[in-house]
Amino acid sequence: MKIKTFSQKLRPSKLLLLRLLSVLAISALLLAGCSRDSSSGTPNRETAEDIREQIVTETGIDLVPLDFFDWDLTLSDLAGQVVVMHFWASWCVPCTEGFSAILDASNNLPVEDVRFISVNLDDYLDEESYISALDFLSFSNAQIENYQLQHDLLEIYSFFGLENIPTTIIYARSGSEQGRLGNEGDLFEPLLLQAINQALAVPLEE
Repeated sequence: MKIKTFSQKLRPSKLLLLRLLSVLAISALLLAGCSRDSSSGTPNRETAEDIREQIVTETGIDLVPLDFFDWDLTLSDLAGQVVVMHFWASWCVPCTEGFSAILDASNNLPVEDVRFISVNLDDYLDEESYISALDFLSFSNAQIENYQLQHDLLEIYSFFGLENIPTTIIYARSGSEQGRLGNEGDLFEPLLLQAINQALAVPLEE
């Protein structure tokens, strides 16, 4: 006796209908699993600007584009305050390891006396690098002023006289450079506080 399979038991019209329903079900699953932009036909993907807007809305943390001219204006606007300018990049391990010391110091000193500014040196032309830097700031809860310089790395090194990163420059109230620190390891935080106190002791030049 020959046993009929499930498909053989169905009438041709019912079998065709079942196959059609199966195709439609699979198509629906594929569409649900991959949302597409109706205008371009390509999968939706959040841009760096979308992610930035979301992080700013949720945390208040931003990574603002900055050029040399903007920095000169910013520094002149901060006359009368000690400024701590920290250069870092998300790909630099000592930079990310020492970032918490900058945040700790910023939380323990009055903002009217000392202004903390982080300057990111990730590739500003690369969207993934920008997102990586922004994610790090968000994860660190970096509630300070965060900028990303919009220049080639060699130009930045030359403009600020950098030899490597991390580098932290301390400016006195007059806007003149008071000192700078590099990768100091465990000594970074006490040396930073010492340099800030020395800068605070320098009177504002008329």
